Amino acid sequence: MVSLVQKTSLAVAGAAFLSIGSFAADVITSTAQAATITNGFTFSVADGGGNGIGNHFHSSTGGDFGNPQGKAEVGNFFSEQVRGLSEYNLAGLASGPAFVTFDLFSLGGLFSGENDFPFTGNINVVAYAGNNAENVSDFQASSVGTVGTFNAAALVVGNTLSFDISSIYNNALTQSLSSLGIRLQIASGTSTGGGAFTFDNFRLTSDNQTTATPEPTPTPTPETETVPEPGTLGAVILSSIMMLRYGKRGQKN
Repeated sequence: MVSLVQKTSLAVAGAAFLSIGSFAADVITSTAQAATITNGFTFSVADGGGNGIGNHFHSSTGGDFGNPQGKAEVGNFFSEQVRGLSEYNLAGLASGPAFVTFDLFSLGGLFSGENDFPFTGNINVVAYAGNNAENVSDFQASSVGTVGTFNAAALVVGNTLSFDISSIYNNALTQSLSSLGIRLQIASGTSTGGGAFTFDNFRLTSDNQTTATPEPTPTPTPETETVPEPGTLGAVILSSIMMLRYGKRGQKN
């Protein structure tokens, strides 16, 4: 039978376990929230048949073509080039490390049966001065810095990508910009064949949250033969000669 003392001990242990578990969950939640600086305002703009001038949305708060809002479509829709954009309200934000982070929503564009397939090629990530609003002119807004380039061929749905924009972000704060825009666009020389990719969940984070590629493994250092220094080598030779002479004397005796 379990005594009253044992029951009390078990109850105390259980309460302590629950308390520790609750504390750990709070820490994890707090850490996850702390990593996000601010969420993005995301949309997609297409040009007028490859002329390089944005003139209509593919994704916006207006529900264009019945597509969901908050999606960044990148690639082509027949002859139209499509770019995905996201803007970040900088009001009240502090300087520090910053990454633009987003997820792969779909291996294809937003139009089923038309551009709903991916392409093999590179996508550029470009920064521009935003205004916290969706505008078709953001398609060709002047760049304030190139963030990077990535190849989407190996991506799978749900992958997360992060790019360090600390310098661009802090410079935008220094210049008192109201908003920082990030634009995804097909890189020069990339042929999409009419395909596209769609990204979402754009945010600025204080850390790199990339899950698209495994962390690089350290390259093993090749073993090298140790070459004795000249002085050490001479001592070894002299010692060998002395041992040889001693051995010969022993044989004569």
